Order: sequence, then C-alpha cells, then structure tokens
Amino acid sequence: MLDFPIAELITPEEQVAVARAVAIMASRDNQVSDSEKHFVEELMGQMMLLPEERDLVRREFSTPTDLRQVAITVQHREARLFLFYQAVCAALADNKLVDGEVDALLSLAETFGFRADHAKSFIRWVHDSLELRDRGQQLLVEM
Repeated sequence: MLDFPIAELITPEEQVAVARAVAIMASRDNQVSDSEKHFVEELMGQMMLLPEERDLVRREFSTPTDLRQVAITVQHREARLFLFYQAVCAALADNKLVDGEVDALLSLAETFGFRADHAKSFIRWVHDSLELRDRGQQLLVEM
C-alpha cells in the first residue's frame, strides 16, 4: 500500500479533483456500490474536504464529469500518482474490475503520460496487494 502525506504534496484544489476523479472512476460501471461510496467517503475524510467540496464530489456518482477533464487539472506528479493509486483502489472497492473500469484507468494513465505497460503492472500490483491484505485479515480472524 502507498502512504502519501497528502496535505504536504497536493494542493487543496488538487485534493478536490482527486476525490472527484475517484468518484467518477467508481461510477464507471454504471453502478456505484456501497463499498465504492464508502471508499470515496473515507478518502474525502482523509483529505478533510469541506462540506461543499464533499457535495461536489458526491454529485459525480449520479452525473459524472469526463474523467480526463477532471484529471488534467491535477498537475503535480505526486498528486497524479496518488490519484492513479486511489482510482485503482476505487475500481477494486467492489472486488471486481470490469472492462469499463480498466479502459478508464488506462485512459487516466495516458492523460498523465504513464506508459500503458507500467499502468497495467501497477493495476495488477494494487490488486494483488489488496488481495494479500484481505487474506491476512481473514487469517487473523481464523486464528
């Protein structure tokens, strides 16, 4: 898992754009699950977004903006890496990755100038990391 000191690396405007893009990503399969909503809510809490900013983000669930249009406003490399990581996690929040989500992630990677093969490897790494975490948590429950 990646830990980012968000407030030190990402401007407040970029934080809102990151949260909006993650919400858009969660809506890519035309069905926002409770786990995806929860993921976005936790992210907004982690970034300490203001109530009006949170409302803006939540609107992306029902009427999503173009992902690339929002993502292009994120300029700093660290913010782009953070956004890509969070977008992958959001896509996997419901434990499935559908074609529309993969396409959106690869489009996001292209927007940021990430190589497609690196993006695909990163997506697999995040998926594997989350799967290992879940298996470890299950083992702890069973012990």
